[in-house]
Amino acid sequence: MKNFLMCVAIAAPIFAQDHIAVPLTDPGRPVTLSIHLLRGSITVRGYSGRELLVDTKGATETRTESTHEGMHRISGSGTDVTIESENNKVSISSHGMRSNELVVQTPVNTSLNVKTLNGGQILIEGVTGDIEAQDLNGAVTIRNVSGSVVAHSLNGAVTVAMSNVKSGSPMSFSSLNGTIDVTLPPSVAADFSMKTNRGEIYSDFDVKLKPSAKPVVEESDAKKGKFKVKTDGAVVGSVNGGGPEFKFTTLNGNIYIRKTK
Repeated sequence: MKNFLMCVAIAAPIFAQDHIAVPLTDPGRPVTLSIHLLRGSITVRGYSGRELLVDTKGATETRTESTHEGMHRISGSGTDVTIESENNKVSISSHGMRSNELVVQTPVNTSLNVKTLNGGQILIEGVTGDIEAQDLNGAVTIRNVSGSVVAHSLNGAVTVAMSNVKSGSPMSFSSLNGTIDVTLPPSVAADFSMKTNRGEIYSDFDVKLKPSAKPVVEESDAKKGKFKVKTDGAVVGSVNGGGPEFKFTTLNGNIYIRKTK
């Protein structure tokens, strides 16, 4: 099937859970999947199938029934989702104000770009591609994955467990208000950059610490009496001889960097 383009737009309220099978142009090739929600939770799981399976439903509301001028309020949990697929690139989006619960099964060899802004969490497991995950108000959990990871939560914990890492790829795990907990293979070779303003850093890796970076002069003007110096404040060290930079950053929370048992 060549140049297949599919667009499913669910604009009207649908009160049952929706199940959508999304065909791929070439199931044997890697898949690129992007998911962007305004509100809601996202779960992505790798599986052995040859198409994407998308289950979506609106968040359940429980409210006291009300009337207005003899009329009853009609409420529901409809979904508002658009899916597009072309040449093994699939995008799923929802820009409505209703909160959605999205569960996607995708072939294992899938790279992901996943974002949700409000009212939900992100869970990713069992894929082998490159992963970017961002949640504004919720936790990010990634487990049993291989490849590279960039994961960020503004208000929530970031928990990642990797079975293998992509050689030579930098990675980043960050939160403003939340714990960073990352598990990596014992043989990983990388330079760790670790920073928490209000927390502690723990690891069972043998981290060879490096000297702190020198302060950077950002502004200097003797005539005007201006002088500005910036220090990064990160703790930097190498593991297994060093390699690409892995950044672990949080403002409020501890950092845990663990070896896979």
